[in-house]
Amino acid sequence: MTTPVLPEGGPTPAATARDGDTLRVAFVGEVDHGKSTLLGRLLLDTGSVTTDRLDVPVEDGGLAFLLDGLTEERADLFTLDTASAVLETGSRRYVLIDVPGHAELLVNMATGASRAEAAVIVVDCRERAAEQTRRHMRVLAMMGVTAVVCAITKMDLAGWAEAEFHAAARQVAALADEIGLTLVAAVPVSAMTGDNITAASTRLPWYAGRPLLDTLADLTPWGDGGAPLRVEAQDVVEGRVLARVLSGELRIGDRLVAPGEDARTALRIERFGEPPQESATTGDNIGLVLSGPPCAPGTLLAPPDRRPLRGDRWRVRVLCTAEDGFAEGARCTLRRAGADLTGRIARVERHWDSARRAPDATDRGPVRFSEVAELTVMLDRPADGDDVRVCAPLGRFMLTDGSVRILGLGIVDEIAGEDRR
Repeated sequence: MTTPVLPEGGPTPAATARDGDTLRVAFVGEVDHGKSTLLGRLLLDTGSVTTDRLDVPVEDGGLAFLLDGLTEERADLFTLDTASAVLETGSRRYVLIDVPGHAELLVNMATGASRAEAAVIVVDCRERAAEQTRRHMRVLAMMGVTAVVCAITKMDLAGWAEAEFHAAARQVAALADEIGLTLVAAVPVSAMTGDNITAASTRLPWYAGRPLLDTLADLTPWGDGGAPLRVEAQDVVEGRVLARVLSGELRIGDRLVAPGEDARTALRIERFGEPPQESATTGDNIGLVLSGPPCAPGTLLAPPDRRPLRGDRWRVRVLCTAEDGFAEGARCTLRRAGADLTGRIARVERHWDSARRAPDATDRGPVRFSEVAELTVMLDRPADGDDVRVCAPLGRFMLTDGSVRILGLGIVDEIAGEDRR
């Protein structure tokens, strides 16, 4: 049985994971809580890397440096200044994303989380979760990564004590509940010794759960089942629409609509170098032959009965990454999958430190670095979009000042206002 990686009220997950599934997992945690060592141990013990990659012996902390020097990847929307590595098992491919722990690297932290479908929160069993862990967890929730696994590390240094594990796990569970994350499991591990990471440990007889890698194997990306179909047209070549499936599943014969246009039928689905396909699913890049004229690049296609929301008044949450912040009334651009949307920050509803609980009182003053802000943005013209819990690629965006200055990273909570379809 799989454990759904699902926001509350989101689509129903698929019953089982398909062979060859890819799960993108963000690893977050305080500096010196053992995150990089845990990642190194996962890669080493699964044979994803060999010992000749170790410049420093394991006993001297060499695992922590295993990801150093790996090629940095560029995300679909943002530059990802974090190391990532691929781990493959018999049934699944994992992209492990090492998210920076330093507060000064807030943009990197958020962009790393923005690519993930699941997350591992790394917490030292002795030190417990502190301010930066709270900030990481809030960033995960902001980026639509609502289900997490907590790896309680350094159990060897605590004498494998059950009480230390449960105390740390209870604290993280309380934080997850406060922030709106689903804590799928808490797993005691030791990255230095390799205990309970890829196989069960005899040093933890009181632990009845599964090792960390098996726990990850039970997760099913929430976009795999039940998410509404969203197809982004990117180009047109010789009558074929080059498109990306943002969410859901597209099948031959499906009816698709775009704002202000007649419905089209999907006649043919192609992938480069492969025979015609019967279907395409989340993340697939395809060639699409449609009935009627091809649609323009940037067009968002959806089923007639499950269209995205459309309006010019967007309620959003933004994590401020600009050192000098921003204020109500400023012009802005929402950069996201499909198109850039221009408008202005019509109202700052409230804002607060991302490492703290959201206040009840309203604060409409200027938004400062590392704060979370609830905003009302008035777009220059109505646009299609989705709540991040419905379709993450359409519900996430980068907020800029309309030029090159990045103000923050955000998610869509609500779309209303004038709808001119």
